[in-house]
Amino acid sequence: VMNVIDLLGILPYFMSLLVSLVTVTGTGNDDQTKYQSEMRRIAQIFRIMRILRIFKLARHITGLQTLGMTLRNSYKELGLLMLVVIMGMLIFSGLAYVGEKDEDGTMFDSMPTALYWAIITMTSVGYGDIYPVTWFGKLVGSVCAICGVLCISLPIPIIVNNFNKFYEKSKIEEEILLKKTQSSWEEAKR
Repeated sequence: VMNVIDLLGILPYFMSLLVSLVTVTGTGNDDQTKYQSEMRRIAQIFRIMRILRIFKLARHITGLQTLGMTLRNSYKELGLLMLVVIMGMLIFSGLAYVGEKDEDGTMFDSMPTALYWAIITMTSVGYGDIYPVTWFGKLVGSVCAICGVLCISLPIPIIVNNFNKFYEKSKIEEEILLKKTQSSWEEAKR
């Protein structure tokens, strides 16, 4: 896995070299210029991917290893969280859209807009760019925000407990390894 991350880390450099080579040797017609600008954009995306090199730190930092183990072992809780949020999003967006679609000055002009509003309202306090105008829509929005807070807050303690359990386990393993190393050095000195 780390070799793939290393490869993805250095690939943008070589992609940008290749793109600059193609740009220099190009003829200059409009289609080719558009193609080259698209290639530059793709190379910029690869340059941004260099941030993946930070994952190499995971082998040296206990907290990042623990976070990875926690996410791997909490997939049931995370899946439950996603399921509950998606179900709430579908229910509240449908209610809001049906209640708001025929009103003048409403921003709920399509179901995808209502889905966007529901997920933003459930996972935060909303941006304010889309809001209901009827009393029924405001009631749905209020219940949506309260249910979102409750749905997201319920599985979080389980995930935090898993993190604490794995962190304590990794700290104990580190201490045992350190003691073994110290005792082997003391034996070698004798």
